[in-house]
Amino acid sequence: MEDRVRPILEAGFGAHQAGELEIAEGNYRHALKIEPTNSDALHLLGVVLMQKGDIETAVSSIKHSLEIDPENPSALDHLGVMLADTGKLKEAIVCFSQALHLAPDYGSCWRNFGFAKELARDWSGAIEAYQKAIELEHNYAAAHAGLGGVLLQIGAFEEALETFDTAILLDPSHKPTLVKRAEVLRRLKRFSEAKIAYREIFSQPADKASLAQYLGFCYAEDGNDTDALAKFNNALRLQPYMTDSALGAAGCLMRQGEFEAAAVSLDSVLKHTPGHTQAMAYRTILHQLVGEKDKASQITNLNRDISIVELPLPEGHVDRLSYTGDLANALNKNPTLRTDPPAKSTRGGQQSGELSIFDNPIVEVFVSTLHKFLQEYLVSLTPRQNHPHFRTKPNKFRLDCWSTLLNAEGYQLPHSHPSAWLSGVYYVQLPPEIKSADETHAGWIEFGASGYGLPEHSGPLRLITPKVGHMVLFPSYFLHRTVPFHSETQRISIAFDIVPI
Repeated sequence: MEDRVRPILEAGFGAHQAGELEIAEGNYRHALKIEPTNSDALHLLGVVLMQKGDIETAVSSIKHSLEIDPENPSALDHLGVMLADTGKLKEAIVCFSQALHLAPDYGSCWRNFGFAKELARDWSGAIEAYQKAIELEHNYAAAHAGLGGVLLQIGAFEEALETFDTAILLDPSHKPTLVKRAEVLRRLKRFSEAKIAYREIFSQPADKASLAQYLGFCYAEDGNDTDALAKFNNALRLQPYMTDSALGAAGCLMRQGEFEAAAVSLDSVLKHTPGHTQAMAYRTILHQLVGEKDKASQITNLNRDISIVELPLPEGHVDRLSYTGDLANALNKNPTLRTDPPAKSTRGGQQSGELSIFDNPIVEVFVSTLHKFLQEYLVSLTPRQNHPHFRTKPNKFRLDCWSTLLNAEGYQLPHSHPSAWLSGVYYVQLPPEIKSADETHAGWIEFGASGYGLPEHSGPLRLITPKVGHMVLFPSYFLHRTVPFHSETQRISIAFDIVPI
């Protein structure tokens, strides 16, 4: 480093620590004019740009710094954070792994590593990383909070409550942790305690709408739709565009048979957020409940809008059964598999984390082949101006993939995919008992039924026989389930979402 660069960097770092980002950026850029290959200046400039929200340029700057000094754990950690935040989880995990190889006692990096694993739904990996961060820094509130969040996701509610209590002792004012702790109380059906917790969290006048909404959740989950509706309506009077309150109100109204009022609530969501996934699913059910078959079909046409296609074999593979057999074996060895994850729809089976982070050649080639196919598929779709969903299509998307391994009597509850635009399922292995001539439809995928605790309707269903090597594509708001089956052979599929970015 040139002697005249050092004081400039020190001045920039001082301004940076004081929160003077513009001054810090100016100093770092000044240093780079004098010494363009100064890795510290490139790294610190990247951090400033990250804090200012210019992620693309920040990533470029830190990557440049790592080309010059590849053994900087702090730069690797910062790069990993940005890659994780932009959905590039596999690259992020590589960065964190490299940083921790260089600096095994880097506590905040272990915490960030845990968060990336959490985003990838690798719950065991996330728990291990958060616990390592806590081992290194016992009073690390954010690591305790992160661990509590994972325990909540896997259904270890008592452990989650204890972990959140520790995090709150260390940082009593961190509202997201307090809110998650209250959610644990709800999941434990300790509704009276949850209500007290919410009233303490949202005690300021500006919090009244949020408090009403969360109290509405408590009443609804306790089966008290009347009081839940009153709370949701109160929240909406205070903040008319609270989507979750409008959806909560619509659910209460539909269960009470107040269909016209439910329609008003759902239409307000769709006017404010066109194409909202859960609102579209609810609206379809509501149309069926009131006998508006044509209107239901306009937004949820089970024949027109569901596609069945054969995914091409990856380059170098010529035998489909051999390929899918190898893929099935690989999916069974995925360390992220969890049995009956409580936050998911799978029952009587296992569900994996994000497949793109699974370091296995045949899984990697599957994900790559699927991504390429979906890019071409989107190009082929023609927008339909009068359709609330298909009038637009995403220009850019992230592909999320996970596997589901169902055992005998396994099934999936009716569900949709709230964060996605288009979803699908690819069939890797099927029991011989799943047949197209089976009148019980065991093991088939079913579209069109009700769900989310809403009333059942008499509208049409579509049942599709799975076939190995084929996939079913559908709008993400289409409710679907797997019909239970009995077999000694696992039913293995890969589900995926196109998530607009």
